[in-house]
Amino acid sequence: MKKNLITISIAFIILVIIALCIFPLENYIGISSQSVIFIIGAVLCSAYLIGLIVFFILNKRKAVVKIVEFNAPDNMTPADAGYVIDKKVDDRDISALLIYWADREYLEVSEVDKKTIMLKKIKEADDKMKDYEKTMFNSIFRTANEVNLKDLPNLIKPIATNIKTQIRNENHKKYFSSKVESASMWFTLGITLTLIFLSYFFGNGGTPSIILGILIFLISTFFSSVANKVYLQKKLKMIVLYIIGVVLFLILAALNIVFSINNLYVTIFIAIVTLLCLLTYILCPFMEYHNKEGKIVIGQLLGLKEYLELAEKERIDVLINENPKHFYDVIPFAYVLNVSNKWIEKYNFAKTISKKERHELVLAIGMLATILIFGEGASIFGGLFSSSSKKKKKKA
Repeated sequence: MKKNLITISIAFIILVIIALCIFPLENYIGISSQSVIFIIGAVLCSAYLIGLIVFFILNKRKAVVKIVEFNAPDNMTPADAGYVIDKKVDDRDISALLIYWADREYLEVSEVDKKTIMLKKIKEADDKMKDYEKTMFNSIFRTANEVNLKDLPNLIKPIATNIKTQIRNENHKKYFSSKVESASMWFTLGITLTLIFLSYFFGNGGTPSIILGILIFLISTFFSSVANKVYLQKKLKMIVLYIIGVVLFLILAALNIVFSINNLYVTIFIAIVTLLCLLTYILCPFMEYHNKEGKIVIGQLLGLKEYLELAEKERIDVLINENPKHFYDVIPFAYVLNVSNKWIEKYNFAKTISKKERHELVLAIGMLATILIFGEGASIFGGLFSSSSKKKKKKA
């Protein structure tokens, strides 16, 4: 019902704006349609800003109560822990399952030499495993009971997306609030579509404004995933990436304003909506997405992380190379919680898959944006040159 009401309201506002553009209002009240649209826009932007701030205050993340833990929460795998802590399935979340299974005696790990690591199946996947564990385990050993670690990317890649989806389905409803996520999505999507609408229909943005708007929206999803790691795991790499994301946003937003420059009213309006976009993208990721149970589990995981950092990290780093089996119960969680990369990083077979996927996505987006933005730019310059040559011919 609420979603229908939002959709109807948005449609009504768009129809009013279109009507104002068509109907010569200044003939009757002495005020131009653009002035009226600007006033309506200012009121809507003010209402949006108030709504965003109120929503943020109500859902702002509060300090998590850390619970001292010596083990992971009951029935939680490293993949579950990795997803719950940052709402994203990373390559290390998937790879950590190998050592987790070795600890539970489903498989055996043996290093033949420095370059060869073999995984041998000891027993079949059973009901003690979760669905995604069964999917991945059976995929690894579908052709043989012993496989080389180097072959895992090829074995897993066809079902990698399915495994990530299953991990998400296993944990999302349990630990996250769908209401907060839905509201956050509407805030982000709504303000981005507004920016695209203004730039395309009222500015001179044309095709580039649509592409830039889409790229700006994609960066918002980047903000969301990175901000969680910045907040909970405080990775220096993530902080740097977050700053890079803000810089990219500012560059794309500035390009969009340049492409969309029309009259003073429109330019101011687009600049205001751009600032609201930036504020939305900064605030939304720092809202609390975890539900009541999720907050408890986060407290337990952060308590475990603190224990590993204070009590175990030094011992792990020193002794792990001598006898890693003694730490099979700790290593996977130390890895996904960003406590220690010692020894286990060489088992991160999923990194190869993730790099290929990211490379292909970035390449595709980059090519599309380049073709459309510079293609449009070329047509604009071509039009300018053709018009100037026509003027010269007329003078002649």
